Amino acid sequence: MHSEPTEDDIRHALELADRAPMPPPAYSDDLIEADVIPLQDFLRARLRGLKARQPVGSEEHFATHALLNAMLSTAMRLTEEIRAWRSVAAEGRSEEPGLVQTLRQNLRDDFNLLVWVARQWREHPDHAAHWRPRHYLNPAHRASLEEPAGGDTSADAVRGSYGPEAQP
Repeated sequence: MHSEPTEDDIRHALELADRAPMPPPAYSDDLIEADVIPLQDFLRARLRGLKARQPVGSEEHFATHALLNAMLSTAMRLTEEIRAWRSVAAEGRSEEPGLVQTLRQNLRDDFNLLVWVARQWREHPDHAAHWRPRHYLNPAHRASLEEPAGGDTSADAVRGSYGPEAQP
């Protein structure tokens, strides 16, 4: 015999749902500033540790210092790109050609660069499995690359309107 859930059952289920982690964004258009912070912190910790193990004045120390600065600069730029993208999207200008599309592509590329560097430490316990490249801007972008319109198999139709993409 099946009984109806009680108010306590419903309240408990809602509390569990509130605590459940949100799935990571599938598309770069969905990234938010909070997606950058843990990735930035992870890279900062790994690269600072690596830098500290190199003799001061060595090429290795210089290289790790430069990579650390580059990753932190990329994370800061990505945060600004996300803010700019949110503003553009809120204004309804997300499909404008030119600088808006360049912003979208830069956002995706900067996030993917951070993810690529973080993959070096993918076995580290603090590495998050959801840090993976975003190959598509949004569902429409993905569809445009997976199924060329009207059976057109020309390079332009297969590539889509946002340039070549690697498959996930």
